[in-house]
Amino acid sequence: MLNRSEIMKAAWAKWNAHFAARPHLARKLNRADFGFYLAAAWHEAKAAQMTVPERRADRITVEIDRLKYQSFRVNIEPRRRQLETELAALAG
Repeated sequence: MLNRSEIMKAAWAKWNAHFAARPHLARKLNRADFGFYLAAAWHEAKAAQMTVPERRADRITVEIDRLKYQSFRVNIEPRRRQLETELAALAG
């Protein structure tokens, strides 16, 4: 189970560290900025609990999702098939 309090503290620490390193920026709590650090903290907490095959499967699904943003001149089907095959092998 993920500890929400620790995740929030980690996100707050990351946000504070960002603005401590950049004192010229206005130190105002922006929801979009804090949301980025909160999402990063959630991702790190989930990754810490995942096994190696689960992490690889997560990276494969992200890479498959990113393929749709390739240029139309790039043929993504061979790479998609390769990734889907590897994902199916990991799934078991």
